[in-house]
Amino acid sequence: MKKSLSVILSTAMALSMFSSVAFGKTSADFTDLKDLDAATKAKFDALISAGIFEGTTDTTFGLKEEMNRAQFAKVAALITSLEINKDLKTSSFSDVKSDDAANGYALPYIEALKTAGVTDGYGEGTYNPAGKVTKEQLATFLVRVLGKDAEAKAKTGTDTTVSGWAQGYVALALELKLLPAGADGKFGGQANATRDLLLTGAYEAKAQYVSPGKVSVTAAKATGAKKVEVTLNKPVDKDKAKFELKKGSVVVAVDAVVDNKTATLTLKDTKLTDGTYTVTLSGLDAATVDKTTAEFKAENEKVTKIDFANASDTVAQSANVRVKVKATNQYGENASFSSGAYTVYSDASSNAQLLKTASGELLLKLNTSGYTAGTGLVPVNIYDNENHVSVSKTFKVGTAPFISKMEISEIKYSNGKDSIGTKGETATFDLTNYDQYGNVVAFVGGTGTNSDVTNTRVVFNGYEPALDYEVADSNSDDIADVKIFLKNNIDKTAEISFTVYNQAGSGTGKVKLAAGKVATKVEVGDISTQVAAGDTEFYVPITAYDAAGNVLSVDDLVSNQNVGRIKISSSTDGTVDYSVLQTSGEHRGQVKVSNLPTTSKSIVSVTAYIAEPNASSNDTATFTVGDVRVPESFKVVTDPAKKIAEGAESAFEIHVYDQYGKKLENLKSTDGNGNLGTAVKYQVAVSTAVYGGVTVTAPSTTYTGPAVATFDNEYKFVYGTASTTTANSGQITVSIQKQIGTGAWNDITSPLTKKIEAVTGDLTYSINNVDKLVNAIDTSSVSDYVYDTNTTVDILTVAQQEAPLTSKFDKQVKITATDSAGNTVAIPQTIQALYSSNPVVAKTDIDTATGKGYVIGNKKGTATLNVSFLNNKNETVQKTVNVSVQDDVLTSTAVVAGNTTRSAADWTAAVTAATNGTEGTDTKPNAFRLMNLKVTDNYGVTFEGFDAQKYNYLFGVVFTVKAIAVDSGTVGSDAAHNVTVDKFGNITAGANVDGFDIIATTATGLSATTSVTLP
Repeated sequence: MKKSLSVILSTAMALSMFSSVAFGKTSADFTDLKDLDAATKAKFDALISAGIFEGTTDTTFGLKEEMNRAQFAKVAALITSLEINKDLKTSSFSDVKSDDAANGYALPYIEALKTAGVTDGYGEGTYNPAGKVTKEQLATFLVRVLGKDAEAKAKTGTDTTVSGWAQGYVALALELKLLPAGADGKFGGQANATRDLLLTGAYEAKAQYVSPGKVSVTAAKATGAKKVEVTLNKPVDKDKAKFELKKGSVVVAVDAVVDNKTATLTLKDTKLTDGTYTVTLSGLDAATVDKTTAEFKAENEKVTKIDFANASDTVAQSANVRVKVKATNQYGENASFSSGAYTVYSDASSNAQLLKTASGELLLKLNTSGYTAGTGLVPVNIYDNENHVSVSKTFKVGTAPFISKMEISEIKYSNGKDSIGTKGETATFDLTNYDQYGNVVAFVGGTGTNSDVTNTRVVFNGYEPALDYEVADSNSDDIADVKIFLKNNIDKTAEISFTVYNQAGSGTGKVKLAAGKVATKVEVGDISTQVAAGDTEFYVPITAYDAAGNVLSVDDLVSNQNVGRIKISSSTDGTVDYSVLQTSGEHRGQVKVSNLPTTSKSIVSVTAYIAEPNASSNDTATFTVGDVRVPESFKVVTDPAKKIAEGAESAFEIHVYDQYGKKLENLKSTDGNGNLGTAVKYQVAVSTAVYGGVTVTAPSTTYTGPAVATFDNEYKFVYGTASTTTANSGQITVSIQKQIGTGAWNDITSPLTKKIEAVTGDLTYSINNVDKLVNAIDTSSVSDYVYDTNTTVDILTVAQQEAPLTSKFDKQVKITATDSAGNTVAIPQTIQALYSSNPVVAKTDIDTATGKGYVIGNKKGTATLNVSFLNNKNETVQKTVNVSVQDDVLTSTAVVAGNTTRSAADWTAAVTAATNGTEGTDTKPNAFRLMNLKVTDNYGVTFEGFDAQKYNYLFGVVFTVKAIAVDSGTVGSDAAHNVTVDKFGNITAGANVDGFDIIATTATGLSATTSVTLP
């Protein structure tokens, strides 16, 4: 004999019984359902209205009555959407009869289950329709409906009230919250199931059920004046699913929120109006979607009811009475019509008006100050002009109002967040005050005796000194707005309760705080360079974390609040702090450590710590001082050519490096044991030798001390007029030398020699490829541009931009040569003629003074350039090169600060240059040139410094300033403590400013930063 129902898992079961069928009854029609909470009532209403459940009588649902197998069959058949033949009169089970007064109704449902293989009965040829269903049988059915049979069988349980075969099903049903356990923690699986369990269990299963097959839009309907609810047969990816709403062919803008199998569309700009709308689902893989559209009919919003929200018929005696009025539309919402949609009738002396608050509520405004307290009567009628709905009441006039109650609205957090944690974030709520008659007391501003600004007090129930509040009526709706804000970032996450007081009224609420960008943990990092004896300073990185474990950005790290929290100390400190967290400059966010030891193998320790009520952190790093930096090697930055032709030049650049692999800019003496001293000295010796027509710009000399930094410049070999009697060549030799005591200077490294010789044989010539060109002449993007303050002088004209020799849009046509060994030879540019095969596409010109040729784009297309030039034997050579002109809009692809730091001396020089007019016509230093800003466009052209300023109309570079350091006072308090940059890049720095960071940002979002120190 079988005591459980078997469920076929392959059946395509759709829990669709909750949709559109309406049978009229709801939970309100049954006396034993009236005490259910709202959430449970909603579940009952869904199944009752869908015809899944009926009452046991017209007025009784039978909440705790045990269900039988006939009732179970009906629910099972309906929630699995089986085909029901209600004309059946004969059953395949001998004990199921259509004329059974109690259970005959279930015959077609039982047969549907049998046909679908959902059940094979109770015993041989019987179904037992009057038999009870146990709780464990119900749990098994619901789990199998969700397709989780295998998952249930894999589970085990130890509940002694559940049969062994059902342990896994019950465990999973509890885990999925389909059914509840008893108060004692036991399930009671062998007890008979009651009707309320069947209903709520089926409802919960529906919420989790995912139907097999493809996604379909099953229905759409208007649920508000600006709201549409779309029902799907299964959940969809809310990030991929997109919904479009149309009325006819017109797209209606909506915001869509997808939750499980429901999408709520909120109209952005309009309300629903009379007519047919279509909802279309998109964004999903086409192979996974079946029906993508649904239509529904909407109607114009209309007022269906007007009520006075307060049942009291008494109003206070006041010139500013407010009575709440509720106008409801056909969807049960507050009607969205303005106050002008209604007409108010009352005594002339009451000056009755209807207002609308920011939250959408209507307020009746009355002046009852002229009525006698206790006997005065004020008749009021409010009439909806469109739908002819009205409400009337005659109010009695009472005594003067006093606040006896207050109502706090839902808190709204700034920036769409659900908490506040950083300075500037706010939590705002409406504070509605009510008088002794239950009517709204209008907001009173100002500072007088009755002012709500001064009389409203917010008391925070918990210590958080950063919290503060202010009271106002920011939207002028006569309702107080209370704004809670933070004076500083906070270092903890909490929920703070608060109480609001005003006269006899009080209200409570809670505000959520989230730990902001405040350091609660700090770590001292490692350094990338060796600290050496004789170094004046080094920089140590600091990493700080907030309460959530997030690494703080440099901007957050050096905020005033965090600089105050993070304490720094080092072993080099004395009466003066020689370890300081840098808040501006190139090393912003790092600790500058100075006053360093002059002896090798000394130890320097750096400690960072936080000691606050909610945070305690300490970290120390130690660094061993190495030997004094001494010169050890050379690095060739630019190598000169091996061969040079008459009239050419070849650049070279050589740097000095120390034993730690760092560029050396100061040669210091040592004691011979790695410590700073005078016993051993170092120098860089340079000797040059030139012959014939070759010269070199580098001097023969020695470099000591800080003068070695000047050796790091670029120098050139120059081949002027060839000598006919002497070999034309040149060389430079550099060596590192050491002197012990007063002894001789001796080389300590092999000398480095670079030599160049005049070329004598035949050369192989070619023309370098020319990168793509912009259609500079044809494009409308090029225009006249005033790039500085003098509108008559500081103009970049179209003519200048379209001429090959003056435009930054041109590109050089460059000759190159190699000798017979394949070595690149330095040659002069000697172009004699340069022509374009298609001047409509590209135009050319030659700078006769330098022999250089240039090409500029005109219109999109290709052209061939025909070039003639003189070779090293003064013979004319002809070559060609192809060029391509594009019409892509000019934009920036890279931006770099050529100078990432500017010293006080650099600033002074920039001020001088700006004042005497050598850098533009403005008297202020210019950011383009101070930073040596380099903007590269999408054609590979780099606009540097002044050129970047002149062509900035194409790239939209703007400058911002941060990390301003002042010698005294408060940053930004006045012009003396501030730095500003105008649209041309001209900088104005106040007299009290010591330094700042300037950030250049292009229109494409690229940025570069330079740290500036002022004298």
